[in-house]
This record gives sequence, structure tokens and C-alpha cells, in this order.
Amino acid sequence: MHRPRPESGGCYRHINNRLITSRDNPVFKLAKSLGSRKGRDKSGRFLVEGVKLVSEALSRPELVETILISESTRDSLVSDLVEYQIPRVIISSELAKALAETETTQGVWAICRHPDWGPPETISSLDFVLVLAEIQDPGNLGTMLRTAWAVGVQAVLLSVGSVDVFNPKVIRSAMGATFKLPVYTGITLANIETLQKNGFQVLACDPLGESNIFESDLRGKVAITMGNEGQGLSPEWKAMADRRINIPLQAGVESINVAVACGIVLYEAFRQRHGLTY
Repeated sequence: MHRPRPESGGCYRHINNRLITSRDNPVFKLAKSLGSRKGRDKSGRFLVEGVKLVSEALSRPELVETILISESTRDSLVSDLVEYQIPRVIISSELAKALAETETTQGVWAICRHPDWGPPETISSLDFVLVLAEIQDPGNLGTMLRTAWAVGVQAVLLSVGSVDVFNPKVIRSAMGATFKLPVYTGITLANIETLQKNGFQVLACDPLGESNIFESDLRGKVAITMGNEGQGLSPEWKAMADRRINIPLQAGVESINVAVACGIVLYEAFRQRHGLTY
């Protein structure tokens, strides 16, 4: 398990309320570079866009390095954001257009440092984790993180070969979970074996699983494992599981979207773990 380490030291000088118009400005260049995985990995930072997500980021103010605001953004949109003692820069409308990931941008961004969730060894003390193997679609990953956060999953383990958890589309779909839910990346089968040695029951979600989720015990120390959108779990991931579970489907339906399936399984686990009845 690993997390990218930020490069030591700052690479630019913070500016408060000064208009930036040049694409060569170090603050803008850093923000723009965070649109790529290479830029995020190199700097140990990521970018969030929009008032809602910047507000979510400010729930962890120690992670927020700089707030960028378009010169055309209405003061009423950002009045709550400027109360924080965090450096702010104003960028021209032209630069804002170049930076925007959405067609109807609100003109507000935050450069954030990657959260540090502590050593991976702490996972052994938990009892409800989600394992995601080779998830490729950023919208799916973000949706699963948001759902996992909602039902009390304590950590998400994201395998090697998955989409970047700090991809802008993942951030938008996760709707704040990025700042609240520990995510450990670079997970391999060896890490899953470690979970088992620490008392976890590893359950693999598989359409051909031997028992359905409503007949399965999802309480106790459990690691629920979801697979790739197109291929599902590989034979190696299935073989590692203690048990394979399925979601009952109408005859003729082979599968459902992985994020939807994840939500169904997690909410059944939530129901069982909280003693809720139908």
C-alpha cells in the first residue's frame, strides 16, 4: 500500500487578491498541471472545482493550500470561503476558462494536498472495509466512495491498475468523500491476504457467487470486494476470497453497473450491521 509523497517545500509564492493574467504564473501552472495524473503524483496535490467541493475541502483546512477565484465570480458565491486564513488568488476570466473542467464553472478552485490517512497497518483494527479491484471509470469510483462514506465504511482499498482517486471526475462524483473517507492505493493480493490474517472475512461480489447477499452474514470483520466494470473480478481475486456472494437478478439479466451493485451490497451490509429490518 502506498500514497504519493508531496515534493518538499513550496514551488511558488502565495498571492492574496492580486489578479493573475499570465499562463506562466507559477500558481496557475501548478493548478493546470493537476489536471493530469502525472502532475498530481509529482506534486502530491490535486484540484477541486466549485463552491460545494471547495467548501467540503475546507472541512479539512490543513489540506487546502490555495484558493483560486475567477475575476468574474460573484462575491456572494465565495463570501463564506474568504473567511478562512488561506491564501487566495484572483485569476482572469481567460485563465478561468482554461482551468475549468466543467462547462458551467462557478469559477472557484482549491489546490489541496493529498490526505495522509496514517500507516496502512491501522486497517487491521477496523471491521468494515471496501476493496475495489481495477476500477477504471472515474464516475463509478467516485459514486462508490460516496456510497461507502454514507454507510460507514471505514476505509477503501484501491488496487493497482485502478483509476486515480484524485482524478477530477472522481472528486466530483465522490461529493466530499475524498476528504472524509480513508483511501489506500496500490493494493495487491498480498494486502488482502494480510487482511485475512487479521481476522477479516473477504467477500467477493460475483454474479456466479454461491450465496446471495440477503442470505449472507455481512457483519463482523468484513472486506467486501468489487471488480472491474467490464470483466468483474479476475480469477486470482475470486480465488483469494473466503466466499463469493451475488445479487439476485431477474432471469436473463447477466449483470448491473458496478457502482449500482456496490450500493446494493453496502446497504444490505449497513442494514445487517445496524440491526435494521425490512
